[in-house]
Amino acid sequence: MTREDFCEAAFSELQRIERGEASVELVAGDILEGKVEYQTSGGWKIVVFSDGDVWDYVRAMTPPTKEHFEMWPEQEKDDCEGFRKIRAYHPPPAQLKTIWGFLS
Repeated sequence: MTREDFCEAAFSELQRIERGEASVELVAGDILEGKVEYQTSGGWKIVVFSDGDVWDYVRAMTPPTKEHFEMWPEQEKDDCEGFRKIRAYHPPPAQLKTIWGFLS
């Protein structure tokens, strides 16, 4: 899987969740304390950073193949628009509580 394939597939999984075609389950963490890890029905692992029950950013996503892509690269040259799009993703406000388990 290339970096571009990863970004396309990762964002597609987030959109599938929005459309109700995939579900998420909280598997680790606390929304009030920072990193929260979810597992999707499509086999993705999603790590979200929350700031006191406020969705801040997507910290990491791991595809079902378990390939690792550093979405927060140290070198600017290793960053890309796809990574920035995933990091900045926020679910629709109405889904924060119903799908992701945030309190507000």
